[in-house]
Amino acid sequence: MNARAQLLCAHSGLLFAVLMGVGIFGIAGWLPPLDPLLAATDVATLFQRDQLRIRIGISVLALACVLWWPFSAAIAAQLRRIEGRGAVLAATQLASASGTVFAVMIPSYVWLALSYRPDLTPPGTMQVLNDLAWLSFVGMYPPALVQNLATGLAILGDESPRPVYPRWLGFVNFWLALCYVVGALLPFFKRGPFAWNGLFGFWLAAVSFFGWTLLMWRTTVRAIRDAPADGPDTAGAS
Repeated sequence: MNARAQLLCAHSGLLFAVLMGVGIFGIAGWLPPLDPLLAATDVATLFQRDQLRIRIGISVLALACVLWWPFSAAIAAQLRRIEGRGAVLAATQLASASGTVFAVMIPSYVWLALSYRPDLTPPGTMQVLNDLAWLSFVGMYPPALVQNLATGLAILGDESPRPVYPRWLGFVNFWLALCYVVGALLPFFKRGPFAWNGLFGFWLAAVSFFGWTLLMWRTTVRAIRDAPADGPDTAGAS
């Protein structure tokens, strides 16, 4: 096991969270998210006025999302330690990570397209595409749901004397997966707690997602460092 490579992949989860926050919330300035009730002309004005900062911030976001792949690969490596041969839950967790990547990448490039020629795009078209981007970015919960469920099932199935992950983390995965399901309600609300900028629609989902990322980053790093050394690459890794 190449522990140094695994640690590099695990730390990419933390970098993902930082770059995502800096890109969309810091540089683009979309915290809280844009109001779903914004008129089409207001959406067009925003992309025209903030064209450069949107391009820079969302470009950072688009770059950040690919870090989810190595992060999920590091988790998968630890889940395979639990499952052994035929590690279907580890494979499911890793495969579902691609859905999360595209749930960020697709809206990123929709926003970049909107900022590319904002003066030539009809306001109504910009509003619909902006809706598509926000509904995807905040509400595309199924990949994260599957990733959490597969991770939780694998953790709770660990019957070894020294579990790879703490057992409580399996239950946390299930609980946070339940929090993601609120994303299914986003298409039905333009205002209130279930809208994409609302208390449950955005804030609960965001805290759950970033919380899961930080928990899995910390426990995965610990699991890698605590793994039995089986080769020269694991010795002395930090």
